[in-house]
Amino acid sequence: MEIIKALNKLGLTDKEPDIYLTLLKLSGVQPASIIASRANLNRTTTYKILINLAKKGLITKTQKHGIICFFAEDPEKNLKKLIEKQQNNITEANSVILDSLPLITSQTDINNSNIPKVRFYEGIDGIKQIYEAVLKEGVDYYRYGDLTKIYGALGNFTDEFIKKRNELNMTSYAIMPIRGDMKKPYSKKKHKDERREPLYIPYDIFPIEGEIRIFGNKVSIVSLQKEQLIGVIIESSVIYKMFYSIFMLTWNGYKNKI
Repeated sequence: MEIIKALNKLGLTDKEPDIYLTLLKLSGVQPASIIASRANLNRTTTYKILINLAKKGLITKTQKHGIICFFAEDPEKNLKKLIEKQQNNITEANSVILDSLPLITSQTDINNSNIPKVRFYEGIDGIKQIYEAVLKEGVDYYRYGDLTKIYGALGNFTDEFIKKRNELNMTSYAIMPIRGDMKKPYSKKKHKDERREPLYIPYDIFPIEGEIRIFGNKVSIVSLQKEQLIGVIIESSVIYKMFYSIFMLTWNGYKNKI
């Protein structure tokens, strides 16, 4: 039930939601034995849960004819209080964590700070995460790859990515292969409209089947074979500079030949 899941998120655990909902359906004050019977639980377990619910302010413990009984407080009022308490706890935790981050990160082992962070991705959803990481950087980037193969592997998602890239005013500097007998698949206008600066290199000397993107301080490497869509993001300023330098060496070298 959705209400059970919602109460779990408010901090009610195990059978607490069941006992609470059972008590809400009962009129007046009730002993643990009656509540346990209605909830199909033993009395001892039910009593412990009722005490916990009382501590959370959702029910009240009282006595009737010398017998310990319980009744549910106004659910609208008390559940609202519980929600507000949870929100305040989250806000306080968020503030403490954010304030502590500079101290935590300053104590990071310096020897580990230069170790590249490597993340692996698999399947079409994984590759989409790589593309989202590129957009998150929000800056111009550099890539090697065949645009037709990207469309072949990712389909309409490619258009969605390009649209978002344009909205962020990001430019793609792209080195792409082209077969000797093949016309350039995209016009200068299309490249301009999609904020792409292209450089075509003959396929026989540049038979790339995957894709490399150089962005921020990261490098992503992706296989675009449909049956084996895998990728990796390497986060390292050193590796980024290496790939960027190789890209610019190729870019400037071939631009001068065209």
